Amino acid sequence: MYKRRSKEQPSEPPPPVGTAKATRLPMDVRIGDFVLLNGSYQRVRDMRAAGTSAYRILLFAGHAPLVMRTPRTVYRPITWH
Repeated sequence: MYKRRSKEQPSEPPPPVGTAKATRLPMDVRIGDFVLLNGSYQRVRDMRAAGTSAYRILLFAGHAPLVMRTPRTVYRPITWH
């Protein structure tokens, strides 16, 4: 027997523990932020400028780089001072 496909979009996994959700411009992303890619959160390990500050190339461990051109939802670790 087959399972009927739902028209609902798959839900996002819960965000990484100890992070806060925010929409960031490419120039505001930091190393250590988390980005949702292909159903899992990937931590930004490094980044490169792509010509201007309007573009960033985000580098991850075990995932292809992402060229960030527009604002995107990221999860930033909460720091306590």
